[in-house]
Amino acid sequence: MRLFLVGVLCVAWAGCSKGDDLKAGALSVKVAFSGFRPGCVQVRVTDQEDATRQTSTPVRVPPNQREGTLSVAVFRQAGWSRNVLVSAWAQELDCEGAKVAESGDAPVSIPEEGASPPVNLSLNATDFDDDGYVSQVNGGTDCDDRNLETTVTRTWFQDTDTDGYGAAPVMACVQPPRTATRSGDCKDDDARVHPEQGEFRCDDLDDNCDGQKDESLNLGSECSDAFACKGTRACDPTDAGFACTGRPAPTAWFVDEDGDGDGTVGKDGGVTCLPRPSGTSAFATDCDESSRFRSGNLAEVCDRMDNDCDGTADDNLASCDLTWQKPPTGSGAQPKWSAIATLGQERAWLAGPNSKVAELLEDGTLRPVTCDGDWKAAWVSASGEVFLAGAAGRLARALPTATDCTLTDLGNGQSFNGIVGFDATDGGTPTLYSATSNGRIYRWAPPALPEEVAAPGVNLKAIHGSTDPTTLIAVGRDDVAGIGLGPSAYRFNPDGGAWLNEQLPSVDNSVYLWGVHVVDSHYAYAVGDKGVALQRINGQWSKIPDVPVGGVNTSLQDVLAFGPTAVYVATTDGSILFYNGVGWSTAYPAPAASPPALRALDGRTPTRIGAAGDEGTTVFFKR
Repeated sequence: MRLFLVGVLCVAWAGCSKGDDLKAGALSVKVAFSGFRPGCVQVRVTDQEDATRQTSTPVRVPPNQREGTLSVAVFRQAGWSRNVLVSAWAQELDCEGAKVAESGDAPVSIPEEGASPPVNLSLNATDFDDDGYVSQVNGGTDCDDRNLETTVTRTWFQDTDTDGYGAAPVMACVQPPRTATRSGDCKDDDARVHPEQGEFRCDDLDDNCDGQKDESLNLGSECSDAFACKGTRACDPTDAGFACTGRPAPTAWFVDEDGDGDGTVGKDGGVTCLPRPSGTSAFATDCDESSRFRSGNLAEVCDRMDNDCDGTADDNLASCDLTWQKPPTGSGAQPKWSAIATLGQERAWLAGPNSKVAELLEDGTLRPVTCDGDWKAAWVSASGEVFLAGAAGRLARALPTATDCTLTDLGNGQSFNGIVGFDATDGGTPTLYSATSNGRIYRWAPPALPEEVAAPGVNLKAIHGSTDPTTLIAVGRDDVAGIGLGPSAYRFNPDGGAWLNEQLPSVDNSVYLWGVHVVDSHYAYAVGDKGVALQRINGQWSKIPDVPVGGVNTSLQDVLAFGPTAVYVATTDGSILFYNGVGWSTAYPAPAASPPALRALDGRTPTRIGAAGDEGTTVFFKR
């Protein structure tokens, strides 16, 4: 059993009652204090034979008393020796304050019975300004003990990593080195870790000392990588950064300029998990991005082209008959056909002067349609409706089953020489563009009347575009003013202003350009008098090698292209020529010594091409 202490507030031991607990000898301890007002006095007793036997107790101190004596009775209990050490100390303000005075250890023996002579302990400290705080010299916290305005020291916090936040408190009048005024640092050896900042590492550690780990990093939320592949946000253990886990592999896309569903190796179209970028493909076996009829994914067909990209045209076919066929013709004089518009199968529309309009049926017979006009050009929509452009300011349209057409007469006497249309994406009426001989270009969206949209001011003979109006090109000859500046080409202005004059290569200025075909935004072809053939590649016009014609007066009347390796032209000598990107050959030879001229070509695919011309001539390549 341990000793216990009883503290009493007495001025002399004799006046204190020992009570019922005194069953053996006791020590009488008197603690005298002076020079200050102790906030707390504590007495400690230690067994001299076993220092682990130690106990202490606070003693009540009269308030605001600068001098006095406190008496404490020490009773011995079983298990302790009689020889003990007795000491005392005082603290500022309360029992948690700074230790300001301490006595030495006094060795004494506890008598077997009765009370020992008093053991006197002395506690002395100086509080000059009597403010309750002892001077620092005496172990207190008063920074200036002669000034009531300056009392206690400030509390600073040890700031080992100098991040402005400390941990252990440090009492001092003036801020010591490597301390801070703010506390709360939970990792004082890392300047990056302290309160009032966001979690900056993904490491299952508390970076801002708020008791939470990675709380603001949205772990488990959806994330995306540089390829827009979605995953789950998680910690990256390699660098305490973030990782987007569980992502699918992105798809590598390749540029598909011709829209055939096949791209080209080396033409990077992006790597992403997003939907397929416009103008790209996941395949890369295309050998010719200028033609949608050539690709490593295509089978070879009989059409003079290397469809499967193996380097040879029309190979590995059991048979390939490249001859053109003439449908049956009626008896008597045949009409002159100035225009042909194919439907991509076995049918076509034909139109010419003297109000001649007919639908060529699959059996080769003609179904006449009443349509008053001198027709120069034709275009057919996906629904099979034909649209006509003609002289004397007339335009017309006719459905496949119609017996007559619907006329639109501007009454301005202008000759519409070319027409091309673009089908509506919603299946409605197409929008058409037509060019005139006095240098005007009209947009026509039936049933509204045509409206003039451009006036290049040259004699325009043809107009064509591929996917949308931004690809439109009109050709002819600058002779309206009588100056005769030569062949001309104008392209659509996407800004909505005047159409843009194209720079053509030098050719005879007497040449008219009679036909134009736009493959896509990268490739276009134009043909004219004296065997002139031009190609436009990425905005630059150049001459195709000379066309083998029968004489200097032979004119190329129309052109149909499926890319730089498949260009057909119709000639006034009755033949159809083919250019494979290297040289010319004859696809359809003139059938007689004085054959009728061919005026127009049309076709949706290389295996469905039609041509029409003088004396009712029509020829077709169908495979």
